[in-house]
Amino acid sequence: MIRLRPVTEADVPVLDRQHSSPEDGGELSWYGFRQPGSMARRLAANETITNDRGTLAVVDDDGNVVGDVSWIRSFNGPPPNGDCWNVGIWLVPEHRGKGYGTEAQRQVAAYLLDNTFLERIEAGTETGNIAEQKALEKAGFTREGVLRRACFRGGQWRDMVVFSKLRGEP
Repeated sequence: MIRLRPVTEADVPVLDRQHSSPEDGGELSWYGFRQPGSMARRLAANETITNDRGTLAVVDDDGNVVGDVSWIRSFNGPPPNGDCWNVGIWLVPEHRGKGYGTEAQRQVAAYLLDNTFLERIEAGTETGNIAEQKALEKAGFTREGVLRRACFRGGQWRDMVVFSKLRGEP
């Protein structure tokens, strides 16, 4: 169905779409315009995967880039034992609703648990993003709770649902 791979220069125009317009970013993930060329700069600096963060391209069976998954080291308690990964996903609008998000999040969780020592992976989404909540549950994440007024988007504070996956969980 899909696979994850390192971002290449050819992927940049597709991945930059998420910051180019509300329509491309998505109704529930548009946080405004971002500095153009940030992915190209990260790629040129060899910083698409570092010790503290990373981004991989999501590619379909035909080799088309359909989005990206990313992660960042997040602080939950005294480091280094209190750190975890926080993951996120963006899909090109025309590729949403096909199950790619579920599979990409399953694969990035497996990748991080196989290749790093951190025990916990978190993901969050707005309470109104039912599709993402279902995708995370299908990918093996457990719903933990709601963070009230945890993000600001579209001129107002919004509640977020937090999910996690722990090492050893299916």
